[in-house]
Amino acid sequence: MRHLRATLLSLSILLATSPRGLLAQDAPAKSWTFELFAGSAWNAPTPLTIWQSGQPDIVTMAHYSTKPWTGSPYYAIRIARWKGNRAWAFDLTHHKLYLDDPPADVQHFEITHGYNLVHISRVWEVKSWLLSVGPGVVFTHPENTVRNLDLYPESGGTLGGGYYLDGVSLMGAVGRHVKIAGPLFATGLGKMTLSTATVRVMDGGAEVPNVAFHLNLGIGMRL
Repeated sequence: MRHLRATLLSLSILLATSPRGLLAQDAPAKSWTFELFAGSAWNAPTPLTIWQSGQPDIVTMAHYSTKPWTGSPYYAIRIARWKGNRAWAFDLTHHKLYLDDPPADVQHFEITHGYNLVHISRVWEVKSWLLSVGPGVVFTHPENTVRNLDLYPESGGTLGGGYYLDGVSLMGAVGRHVKIAGPLFATGLGKMTLSTATVRVMDGGAEVPNVAFHLNLGIGMRL
C-alpha cells in the first residue's frame, strides 16, 4: 500500500510540474483514450434524512469519510472519444461514503460497495489542460442498521447484486495528460461532484445528498 501511495505522489508531482501536456496536435485527428485512476475524495457536510414506517424522521448534518483503501477500493475510469481538441467521455467513479457521526438510532450507515457516479461529459483541451463537465446518475449499494433493523442486500436492484439506480449527479473536472512513452501517458483529474440519491433502509429510506471533491491519479493509453 505504501508503494502505491508513493507512486500516486510521484504522478501528482509529474502532472503538476510538466511543462506541457499531451497536446491535441501530438495525437491523431480522431482517437480514443482509456484511463484508470486511483484516488480519494473529501466530502462536504450535507443533510441526511432517514425515515422508517411508524417512526419519526431522523435528520442530521452528516460527515462522511471515503477511506479509499478500506474494503472495496476507491477507483475511477474514463473512456473518451477525441476529435481534435474536444471529446465525449464516459466517467465511472466508484465513490464510497462512511457515516462518521451516526445519531443515536443509527447503528451503522455506509454506501461503500458504491455511491457509484456515472457521467457523460464534454471535454475541452485548453493550453494543455483538460476541462470537462457533464451530467450523470448514481448507482448505490447501501448497507445500514437503523433502529436495530439491518439492510445488507446481496441481490435485487436495478443491476442485480443489491445495486440500485437511486439518483442524479453533475460533475465538473480539470485534468492533465503527460506523455510517458508510445501510447502511454500519466493522467490526473481534480473533480467536483454534486449528487443526490434516495437509498433504501429497512422499512423506509434515506435521502443522501453528496458534495465531493475528488483527486484522481493514474495511467492512460491513447489509441
